[in-house]
Amino acid sequence: MDHMKKPLEKFCLFNSREADEAREIVSRVYCDHKLLPEKAGDIDACHNRAQLSRVSLNYMEYGADVEVEPGYLKDFFLFQLPLEGAATICTNKDEFITSGGIASAINPSEYTRMRWNRECKKLMVQVKREAMEERLSRLLMHPIDRPILFHHEVRNADNPHAGSWWRQVWSLVQELDNDMDPWRSHFLLEDLERNLLTSLLFSFNHNYIDQLRAQESTAAPKHVKQVEDYILANLKENISIDDLVDVSGVSSRSIYNGFKSFRGTTPMKFILQTRLEKVREELLNPLQSKSVTQIATKWGFTQLGRFAAAYKKVYGESPSDTLRK
Repeated sequence: MDHMKKPLEKFCLFNSREADEAREIVSRVYCDHKLLPEKAGDIDACHNRAQLSRVSLNYMEYGADVEVEPGYLKDFFLFQLPLEGAATICTNKDEFITSGGIASAINPSEYTRMRWNRECKKLMVQVKREAMEERLSRLLMHPIDRPILFHHEVRNADNPHAGSWWRQVWSLVQELDNDMDPWRSHFLLEDLERNLLTSLLFSFNHNYIDQLRAQESTAAPKHVKQVEDYILANLKENISIDDLVDVSGVSSRSIYNGFKSFRGTTPMKFILQTRLEKVREELLNPLQSKSVTQIATKWGFTQLGRFAAAYKKVYGESPSDTLRK
């Protein structure tokens, strides 16, 4: 790679032989961190960075054996794949070596340290935490109730879908190097990021993957369908778990387990998601003349602050923004 153009060369953030300068510039786009070269003054760093909207594509090398300690990333996820060389990743209690074909996923809430060897050259994808959470909420059709945690070590040999996602990223990098211009339209940018994040969430292992896969399954048992039908027929009413037990003739635990296994959600989240869909349909109807409050109340939302927060988490915009469309 030294004798040819580096990926994303048109998007050069910096080239530097000064560790302090490299650390300061990287801190601006990622987070404050420690950067310690093994030998003082021995660094030849390069960072190329294409910022889409809430996702950035990065190529990085330090040209030296270095320790990098970002600590907690806080507001973004970081996915890294060495193109050459290797790096050791320590996150929480995990420690493993990444090299060609072995990537890493770093979550915002976990303390992280890394050791890059001199030959290490990485492709890196940075994703804003709120963008990832919004995309997952949209796919699940309900707000998420706990942080997304990706498995740290990602072996393409064990997970061909992850390898496929990295090829998608590499293809995008090459397109950008060949003068692709997604910034000419915010619709293009939105589609590009949406596709990247959808593919990522369905390809990597994380604590919501079973819920995503369960949503693809439709062959639910009779009591799940009975409960769904009842919910759809009584969506404007106050629905309790006792009502669902009465209509299905099975225990609340059976209802809960059936929804978890075949719908990837809980009965109450299913009610929330269906109500949110109904509200959105009305908000997007150009012929309706009701206010957000009237529509939300009609579909069973009594706490309007919570409703607005849940709506924004799923659709990425406030109910009033949707109404203005």
